Amino acid sequence: MPREVTIMEQSMRREQRGDLVYYTCARLAGVRHAFTTKSGGVSSGDCASLNLGWGRGDAPENVTRNYHILTDALGMPFSRVTLTHQVHRDEVSVVTEDTVGMGLHRPMAWDSDAIVTALPNVPLAGFYADCVVTLLYDPITHTAGVCHTGWRGTAMGLLGKTVDTMASALGTKRDSLIAVMGPSIRQECFETDADVPDAMETQLGACVRPFVQTRGEKFHVDLQGINGMLLAQAGLAQENIVDSDLCTMCHSEEFWSHRATHGKRGVQAGILCL
Repeated sequence: MPREVTIMEQSMRREQRGDLVYYTCARLAGVRHAFTTKSGGVSSGDCASLNLGWGRGDAPENVTRNYHILTDALGMPFSRVTLTHQVHRDEVSVVTEDTVGMGLHRPMAWDSDAIVTALPNVPLAGFYADCVVTLLYDPITHTAGVCHTGWRGTAMGLLGKTVDTMASALGTKRDSLIAVMGPSIRQECFETDADVPDAMETQLGACVRPFVQTRGEKFHVDLQGINGMLLAQAGLAQENIVDSDLCTMCHSEEFWSHRATHGKRGVQAGILCL
């Protein structure tokens, strides 16, 4: 299986502050960021404890408190947290002062699984419980983005479109842009029927074939490999494409995995703030 499109770096760091556990990446040392785990919040039941998602059966006050805990620990302004809208589409939105706080403090006005900005002190958050959340940061232009891709978003090439939007709307430099793919379900655990690889090839072409393994009547798809390929095609330098190498299903004691829990779960976030 070709993996040259991603750097399998040992740069992910497990951090702990009290009960709060999260991961950071050494390559993003110039920007506040985290990939959260289950631990450190106030939610209970299936959402115990740091659930950051609405509509999971968790009390809204618990979700709000969890955001306070996270942003306080990371030194981010709670009042400016801005969220993606997880709808498995290929829209990308640029966060301006008029849209800061969308999703947490103001009604959602976009259907965007990817949001980008050049504004300081605006935490951008995207969510995962098997899907790939990628944090993007250009230290030259000081621009940032977060992109959520499940298999549908991957098939639509959303991550490459996010890079294109950052370049055209924010002036991001492709050759200095750093992308870190967070904890997500990996090929060994991501078993699918034919519809998933068929959709990948229909929309992206035969280039996805090396990232699909056939096992009897089932298929195993390498989402990180395909997204890494899309980043390379979008102009990122090989050394700036980082794969966390963390599988949410294999490590379901630490992360919520949609497959491992059969949908009874909370939601983690990848978050970064200029």
